[in-house]
Amino acid sequence: MPIQQDQRYYLKLKALYYLYEKNYTQTDIAKLLGVSRVTLGKLLDEAKREGMVKIEIVDVRGAMRLLKMEEQIRRRFGLEYIKLVDCQNLEGEGILRRIASEGAVYFQNLLRSGMKIGFTWGRTLYQMVEMLPENHSIRDLTVYTLLGGSASNAAFQPNIIAQMVVQKYSGSTHIITAPFMCQSEKLCQAIKKEPQIADILEAVADLDLTMVGIGEEPVRGTEVLSDYPFDGPIIEELVDAGAVGDICGNFFDIYGRPCRTSLNNRIVSINISDLSHHKKVVGVGGGPAKVRSLLGALNGRYLDALVTDYQTAEKMLALADEMEKTKREEKK
Repeated sequence: MPIQQDQRYYLKLKALYYLYEKNYTQTDIAKLLGVSRVTLGKLLDEAKREGMVKIEIVDVRGAMRLLKMEEQIRRRFGLEYIKLVDCQNLEGEGILRRIASEGAVYFQNLLRSGMKIGFTWGRTLYQMVEMLPENHSIRDLTVYTLLGGSASNAAFQPNIIAQMVVQKYSGSTHIITAPFMCQSEKLCQAIKKEPQIADILEAVADLDLTMVGIGEEPVRGTEVLSDYPFDGPIIEELVDAGAVGDICGNFFDIYGRPCRTSLNNRIVSINISDLSHHKKVVGVGGGPAKVRSLLGALNGRYLDALVTDYQTAEKMLALADEMEKTKREEKK
């Protein structure tokens, strides 16, 4: 039998009173009112639409702007999760450490015994792993590196990152013992066919968790790109191809499209297209040099989750809006 209007109003008011004034659960309120949970839900929705209840969030720490931007980016780029950290008045190492710290928290929340986990490289990932507390109740991890090593800098030696993880938890490592970049395509293909490396490249096809750093944009006229073993001509080639960043040495443009360069068949790593088969890919990184890099990675849909800083995200979103506006104008 339909609920009469006066009775309906009374039920809504009573439901709101017990929900917000007395902190009853919805299950208890439904029993008290003698209605089903479904009916209670409809009554509460009606009450909100009719203005019978107004909820005010008091943001005493000023974090609402971060939450709103997180939701905007999450919906726009189809992310499962995003965490922004406020790095106002920080620069360089300070930004890196704030992002690494939050990345460590998220990694711990995701971690379960028996997981297969892959790591790329980078300063932020290295610092993130350094910050992880030991927890030997996490057992039987299988940790893989997803590319060869580059330089003497530990942050660009994925084997060191993987070993640090296993030391803090419990498990085994599977290391791609090879250089990051080969002198020729022939040598690179031969290395990838080595049984130990071929087995790893096959085993990482369906990782439970993949932690990736996002490389910064190459700049014309420079001789150095972070700790990558590139000379000036390679950097110029990347710039000409429109590269804005990379994951695992796979460079992409601002739209997320893979760049075709002479490096494509000289890098010992997984292919960026393989990431779509991994269960959760988490990008960790930020700072002013990563604005275009992050946008390219998000446009390419390479990430399921992202930990970065608010200031970089704000600039990235403004750039995305500008690109959308230009695209619309070109169609007119």
